[in-house]
Amino acid sequence: MRSIVLGRGRLLSATVVVMSLAVTAAMSLVFHRTVRIDMLVTGFVCAVVVDVVITRITKHYREKLAQLHADLGRRVHERTAELQRTRDELIARDRMVTAGMLAAGVSHEIRSPLTVVRMGVDELRELVDGAEEAELLRDVNDAAERITAIVNDLSSLAKPADDPVGPIDLDGVIATAARLASYRFGPTVTLVRTTDGALQVLGNASRLVQVFLNLLVNAARATRPDAPNTITVSAEARADRVVVAITDTGTGMSLETQARLFQPFFTTGGTTGGTGLGLVICRSLVERMGGSIDVTSDLGAGTTFAVSLPCAG
Repeated sequence: MRSIVLGRGRLLSATVVVMSLAVTAAMSLVFHRTVRIDMLVTGFVCAVVVDVVITRITKHYREKLAQLHADLGRRVHERTAELQRTRDELIARDRMVTAGMLAAGVSHEIRSPLTVVRMGVDELRELVDGAEEAELLRDVNDAAERITAIVNDLSSLAKPADDPVGPIDLDGVIATAARLASYRFGPTVTLVRTTDGALQVLGNASRLVQVFLNLLVNAARATRPDAPNTITVSAEARADRVVVAITDTGTGMSLETQARLFQPFFTTGGTTGGTGLGLVICRSLVERMGGSIDVTSDLGAGTTFAVSLPCAG
């Protein structure tokens, strides 16, 4: 059986017609002591005609009122979203300023032991003869310098510093980052590089090493306990850009996690040493070099970070 659903307007029209018939019937009883069919038909026709005329007259105003209501709802939604974004930005800036003040306060305490580490590395270089030992000491010294750079970045997030930018050999930068990250790889992590050594980008070599090192370490942290993790680093030229993609086959991320990924102090690696600042710093550094970072991820399948940089030349 086909059901009939009356809208609000049709229900109102039906109500008006029924009430008109009721009034006509009452008047017929009063004046003629009987319900006359001709009066009912006349009342019905008049009610329908009046309803149609009123409906057509008010149609434009009802449509305009509905449009105004929809526009008001849309504006309220947009304004609410804008206020929420502004609130989030103010909170993030406040936390960054606090982090910068904290870093400024402890930077001296951190740099003092790092100076001792560098002095020790310089003395050990004079005592060792093997190439492997010399390379290890070089990596230790690079790591000490990177700690200093990270402390400076905490302050520079509140007041960005200018780094020299020029043509950089991308393959050499990725090789250095991969070598430093390899100390953080577990036995189930495999690194595959498919970069083109001829590619050059505009950037700062030390900062790019920091960015790729952070992304590689994050990819290694995403290793699932029951499956191997293959980390692939690829690079290709796209018009006037060079895109470096770092893909892992780890745990992946949900849409909620991806939405908060670049928020200061948000971390999914609380048990593996994450601070929630690494990706914020990476994006800040890449954007200062005229680039961008995008992320795609499938929960349980893996994640890809794509770093787009200006092509040199």
